[in-house]
Amino acid sequence: MRVCDAIVIGGGPAGAAAAVRMAEGGMDVVVVESRAFPRVKVCGEFVSPAATGVLESLISARELEALGAGRVDRFEILTGRAVHRWWMPRAAWALSRGGLDAALLARAESAGAWVLQPEAVRGVEYAEESVRVSLRGGGEVSARVVVHADGSGRHDPAGATPNARGLVGQKCHLRLPEAIGCVRMLACDGGYVGLIDVEDGLATVALVAGAGLVRRHGGDADSMLGAMWMGYDAAQRVSAWCSTGVARSGYVAPGDLRSFRVGNAAGAVDPVGGEGIGLALWSGDLVGRLLSAEGALERGALGGVQRRVGAAYRGRLRWRRPACRLASEVLSRPVLTACVRPLLWMPSLSVGVWYRVTGKPGARRLQET
Repeated sequence: MRVCDAIVIGGGPAGAAAAVRMAEGGMDVVVVESRAFPRVKVCGEFVSPAATGVLESLISARELEALGAGRVDRFEILTGRAVHRWWMPRAAWALSRGGLDAALLARAESAGAWVLQPEAVRGVEYAEESVRVSLRGGGEVSARVVVHADGSGRHDPAGATPNARGLVGQKCHLRLPEAIGCVRMLACDGGYVGLIDVEDGLATVALVAGAGLVRRHGGDADSMLGAMWMGYDAAQRVSAWCSTGVARSGYVAPGDLRSFRVGNAAGAVDPVGGEGIGLALWSGDLVGRLLSAEGALERGALGGVQRRVGAAYRGRLRWRRPACRLASEVLSRPVLTACVRPLLWMPSLSVGVWYRVTGKPGARRLQET
């Protein structure tokens, strides 16, 4: 049995960021990731401007560009025939999860983390002085703490992060005749769609659909997307659809003194505007830094670290969570979209507020076409 300082369950952005910071701080870290990379993951594949600083501290801008990541500095929302568009104060990044996750996990490995991949967790046992993780491939790893970064936290005694009832998220890649050139959101009846360019000349399309929309189309994602986006041609799709529930919750406190939760395992907002990846990177970075501080792993100090993480996460979600929930509701209900449409012409009351409550500077410009 291997003995280490920390086990990270999940090698996505949250887990990799935590592993990097802990390894850089001199900790012996093991990352357990169940899937082989590169993998397909339901995601809008847009990193919010609120998280670009954390991302660039893990992978430099030059390295991101070498991976094919693109800078995005414009946002559009299509409501009926109107297009609302503004410029981002700071360019964000767009990169497929296949490319991003692999690069971040490689960064964790280069920092000194030991990566087990593909390897699944069979169970986690919590004791007074350690945590023991049993692996499906055989063997065990013992550590002083465990970081849950698997998107749900199902191996934590507090249980899995809940999903929103009646919502499903789906994603695929398209090859379009022209680049999108921005983050584009489509407001639709019963759901919403996000489009963005990623590497290799592909575009990501991610949609969130309510139960009514799913029923009307018999769960056929191509049919749903065709109803939500009149310009969609199924022949442009170059990858299979992947599907998942939509996590939605406030901060979920860990159920054991030696347990920590990051990313969607800690709390999840509606997937609007890249806030999901942003929270993952931010929380992994935060927990990794706090746990690698001198004396943080002592039993008497762990409760204090958990309280600091909880306070920071609740503060991060205080305005993001209701703002993203409201944006999701508005984008999927034409009546609400029509009500707020006049506000979109007043940046200080719409875009400016959105940027402030989600931790980004105010928008520079909004224009109608």
